Amino acid sequence: MKITDAMKNDPASMHPLLPWTAAAFGGVLAFLGYAGFDQFYLEWICLVPVLWAISNQTPGRAFLLGWVAGTVGHGGGFSWIVTMLRQFADAPLWLAVLGLLLIAAANGLVFGIWAGATRLIGRDAGWNAVWVAPVVWTAAEKFWPQLFPNYLGASQYKLTLVTQIADLTGILGVTFLVIYANSTVHAVIEGVRSKQKHAWRPAFVFAAVLAVVLAYGAVSINMTDKAAASAPMLSVGLVQTNRGAGDKHVDHALFLREHQEMSRELIADRPLDLIVWPESVLGIALPSRGGMLPAGLLGDLRTPVLFGAVMQLNEQGERRHYNSAVLADRTGRIAGTYDKMVLVPFGEYIPFGDTFPWLYSWSPYSGRFWRGENEEPLLIDGHALSVNICYEDIFPGQVRMLMRGGRESRIPEALFNMTNDSWYGDTIQPLEHLVLASFRSIEHRRPLVRSTNTGISAIVDPVGRIVQRTPQWKKASLTGTIPMMQGLTVYAFLGDWIGWVCAIIVLAGIGKAGKARGWFTKGGAGSTAGRKKRKGRRDG
Repeated sequence: MKITDAMKNDPASMHPLLPWTAAAFGGVLAFLGYAGFDQFYLEWICLVPVLWAISNQTPGRAFLLGWVAGTVGHGGGFSWIVTMLRQFADAPLWLAVLGLLLIAAANGLVFGIWAGATRLIGRDAGWNAVWVAPVVWTAAEKFWPQLFPNYLGASQYKLTLVTQIADLTGILGVTFLVIYANSTVHAVIEGVRSKQKHAWRPAFVFAAVLAVVLAYGAVSINMTDKAAASAPMLSVGLVQTNRGAGDKHVDHALFLREHQEMSRELIADRPLDLIVWPESVLGIALPSRGGMLPAGLLGDLRTPVLFGAVMQLNEQGERRHYNSAVLADRTGRIAGTYDKMVLVPFGEYIPFGDTFPWLYSWSPYSGRFWRGENEEPLLIDGHALSVNICYEDIFPGQVRMLMRGGRESRIPEALFNMTNDSWYGDTIQPLEHLVLASFRSIEHRRPLVRSTNTGISAIVDPVGRIVQRTPQWKKASLTGTIPMMQGLTVYAFLGDWIGWVCAIIVLAGIGKAGKARGWFTKGGAGSTAGRKKRKGRRDG
C-alpha cells in the first residue's frame, strides 16, 4: 500500500500506540509547566501533542486519549497526594499510590471532556478547533467538580503582564489564553505541513490578541500600583513556627508559647497593627462568640491578633466544633469570628457521616466539623478584612461571595487566609496552593496575607505579585505593610462570566453536531433506523 503525505500526518493511520504516547507526553508537559515545577512556557504547548493525537479520531477515542493526558498530568502535579494520605490517614504506601491514581483519573476527566467535545464539535459542527479548543476547556474547567480545584492559567503566575486580565475574567481568562496558544500552535504546524495557503493566519490573530492582553496588563499594573501607594496602610506580622499539625497535640503549651514568643520578637522590632497566626493554632471552648478570651491565651502582646482556632460551642442544643478564625483586640476581647464554610471531605468531615456515623471508624483522623454560615468581614481600626481558611482561597466563587461584605455589604479592603499545609510534607503543594490563592488578589485588586504553620507564609500585592514570603519547612516570621484598597472589579460584579459564555457556546456546538449527526430526527444518524441505513450502505 502506498503511504501518502496525508497518512503520514494522520495519527489514526500510524502505529496504534503512537497517539497514546503523544497524549501521555502532553500530560508530562502539562505538569512540568505548572506551579511547583515552574516551566511555565511548556503550558503554552503542552496540549499540542494531544491535539495531534485526537485529530481524525472519533470523539469517544479522543475522550480516552484526553483522559490519559489528564491522568498523567494530574498524577505528576498531584504527587503530594501520596504524602498527604500517608501522614493524614496513616495509609500504607500502596493505598496512598492508589489514592493518587484515583484522584488523578477523576481530575483528569477535564482533559478527556475537552478532547472529546473539541473533536465532536470540530468534526460534526464544522467549527474551527483553533477557538473551539479554548472555549471547551474554559467551560469544562468552570463546571467540572474537582476535589482539589486547579486552573491551568495559574501556571502563568510569574507573567504579571499576562495575568492582569483576571480582574476582568477571573483566572479562567488566563486559562483561555493558554489553551488558545496551544490550539494556535497546533493549527499553524498542521497548516504548514499540509501547505495551506494561509497557514500562518492563526498566529497573526493570536499575536494581536496577546498584544492587547499585554497592553492591558501594563496599564492595569501602573494604575493599581498608584492606587496602592495612596491607600491607607495596615502593618502586619506573620508567625511561622514550623510545627506540624500533630505537634500541638504532643505539647500544646509549647506550641502556644512559641507563637507568643515569636510574636513578641516581631513587635519588639516595630509596632504592628495586626499579628496573624496560622489555622487551628488553638483549641478553645467558649460560652459564646463574644466576650474576653481566657486570660493568658495571647500572652502580653497588647496587639490585635488574628488566629486560627478549633472552637467548641454549645448551639441549638448540641456541641459543635468549628474550624474558625478569631480576631482579638489589644485587650484580648473577641472582635469577630469567621467559621470555615468549604470543609475538606474526609479531612474535616466524612460525606454522609451524619447519616452513617460508623464511617468515622474507618478514618479515625477525620474531623467532625460544622460548616460556618457567617459571611461578614472582620473589622479592625475601621478597616474590613475578608478572612478565609485553608483551601477556601483556591475557590474563586467562595472568595467572591465573601468579598460582597455580608448583610451590610461592607466591601472588604484586604484578604486574609490562614492555612495548615503541613499534611503535605516538603512537597510542591504549598507553592501550588499559594499560587492559586494569589489570583484572588488580581481578581479583586486586594492584598492577600497568608499565614501558615510550616510555609509558605506570604504577602501578595493587589497585582498578584508575591512580594514577601517565608521558606518552606523552616521557622520564620515576616512583617510588611499592606494597602487598604477600595473599589470593585469587573470580576467582582460579573464573576466567572467567561465560563458561562463558553458553556453556552459548547452546548450550541454540541447541538449543531447532534443535528448534523441526526440525533434529533427519526431515522437520523443517531437513531436505530439511521444505524441500519449506514450498515446497509457498508454491506452494499
